Amino acid sequence: MGQKHWMVQMRFNEKNKIPSIAVMAVMALITLALVSACKSRRDGGRSGTGAADDEQSNHPWVTPLNLVDINASVQDATKVSLIGEVGRIILDRPGDLFSSGILEVSGMRVLIPTNLLIRVPGRFSTLQELFSQASPECVAKKQTGLALADDCFFERRGATATILANRTSSGSVVAGEVGLVKGNEFVTGVVTYIDHTQGYFRLNGDPVYPASKATGVMVRMNDPTARHSIQNGSGCSGTLNCTADTRFQSDPDNYLVAFVTGYPACIPSTMGGPKRGAVVKFDSVKGLVSGTDARCPIANRPTNAATTDVADSQFFAPIKLGDSLNATGNFEHIGIGLNRAYFLSAHTIQVHAGLRTTPGKPDYLTFSETLLEVAGFSRNRARGSWLGFSTDPDSQFDLYRLAIDPTDPNEQTRQHEVALGSTVGNPGTFNLGVAPTNNHIFRVRFKDIFLTGARGTLSPCVHIANASLNGICAGGATLDASENFKVLSPATREVLARTRNKVRNPNLVSFDVSGNLAPNGEFQIPVGIEHPDFVEINLNRIQTPFQFTGQPWNLDRRLGPLGCGGDHGPCDAAAPLSPFPSDGGLDPTQQGLAGALGLPGAVAGRVVMGFPFSNITDGPLLPWESINSNNALIVSRSSPVIFSQCVVK
Repeated sequence: MGQKHWMVQMRFNEKNKIPSIAVMAVMALITLALVSACKSRRDGGRSGTGAADDEQSNHPWVTPLNLVDINASVQDATKVSLIGEVGRIILDRPGDLFSSGILEVSGMRVLIPTNLLIRVPGRFSTLQELFSQASPECVAKKQTGLALADDCFFERRGATATILANRTSSGSVVAGEVGLVKGNEFVTGVVTYIDHTQGYFRLNGDPVYPASKATGVMVRMNDPTARHSIQNGSGCSGTLNCTADTRFQSDPDNYLVAFVTGYPACIPSTMGGPKRGAVVKFDSVKGLVSGTDARCPIANRPTNAATTDVADSQFFAPIKLGDSLNATGNFEHIGIGLNRAYFLSAHTIQVHAGLRTTPGKPDYLTFSETLLEVAGFSRNRARGSWLGFSTDPDSQFDLYRLAIDPTDPNEQTRQHEVALGSTVGNPGTFNLGVAPTNNHIFRVRFKDIFLTGARGTLSPCVHIANASLNGICAGGATLDASENFKVLSPATREVLARTRNKVRNPNLVSFDVSGNLAPNGEFQIPVGIEHPDFVEINLNRIQTPFQFTGQPWNLDRRLGPLGCGGDHGPCDAAAPLSPFPSDGGLDPTQQGLAGALGLPGAVAGRVVMGFPFSNITDGPLLPWESINSNNALIVSRSSPVIFSQCVVK
């Protein structure tokens, strides 16, 4: 189509071009026909219900209808950052777990490519799962209950989306990173009431019973596996452990319901069970509790948590009256009649007490910050940072990137650990607080400057060598820029921390409040991706598009957390984002945008490297979007976006 773009783009034979005036007339007629067809095919005049019917799925429809003005010239790709309320969610292929679709956020339509994973609290989700895992009422209406246009839920408000995207030269805004929360409510307060039979607590209510029973903010844990709580009663309506929405549940293995040092928290319960042992007694009339819960013992709350270890760290520690804590999640209005309740459904709870454990017993850790800089490295450096807390006063742990074998369908074996860093043998990475209470706090930081090399204690190769980890850098404790870059690249989507206490005592076991085995000594967390900010680089290049090619899971979804196999798709071929959020063909292996030095030439290919690789050896190069590479993805800068569903403005 040369330098012109149409309100509706269609595939056509370039060999049979029609004069421009005739083309414009034909396109106008087609546009009107498509709009009329869309209107006539909508269910009851509604659109965006999230699923195509049989008739729609048999016809290709082109979306969106409001791309660009027909007289607009080709524009370079530019970046788009967006945080806002979700107005509409559209799914292209309901039967495809990795289906593409559209998120309409604050009035802007953003294309969600095939194979893109959405980050939700505690895990990753596909767009299709937002539909298939919704409430029965929403599933029946082919809606998610997360968009303003949906009518299957009570609150009548939309979820909050955080999107990084590129506006391609075709005018389409295509996402490369998406985060979604059902609500963004956050409450800090003091626990004034705990119902040990129904398994919830209240914050900031009247401190005197019985007024405390009905005042303050009601908080229920979004805990469908009953890891931290055993729930029933008000606001439950037959849901799994009173979970209002399993799509936004707490992570059951990497504890988000915990004390500040990462020690997992629980609510003592009156409910018995084959694995529960002794339970507390709770007088719901007088609000009095007595006895102890064998799986959530009060003995794990020492009077002086700063100097005294918990009694038995194989069990969680209870939340108790008077505790100060933060709770994050979304408010829900659930149930009917006497069981109707308005409460905060919390996926994350942080209790403000620094519990500590005894060496040789189960220990725990957590992260409050995790960051990795990705291509295009326009500051001529690569860096990473991980800040967190540990129940071990000395915070001795090793940090690994998770390299995923894209051909392995086995969830237990497809993850391979590649050394990234450690606090072991690296002074200045732990006990970072103010004396005398300076323990429990750690921070692992790296900075590799391409011109001069890594900086001493900020060198990942030095970290790895000092900790005597396997897979050390080829040059040992070197400051060489290339060697250190090979540790930080290719980018990893998740990291795993494992304590040296766990390494020395691999058979240690822990139990949750239900009496089931629970993890200890490890924490796995997604990495926060940092893209170059051109405000600090070149004020005339602020619009530079995001280089999503610098994230290998965008080039092959199998390299991400869900892997492949079974419901997660075949393992026999790469699965890139489609359509790809084009950056206009920028080469992620060469910086070049700020007029300074690029990556160390010998290792530039690490940016787009697939599995297998290590800190020493290289793996295969993935196809990426590039106008100068023979190994490029097939990405047309002005390619139309074709959906099987009819979508109107």
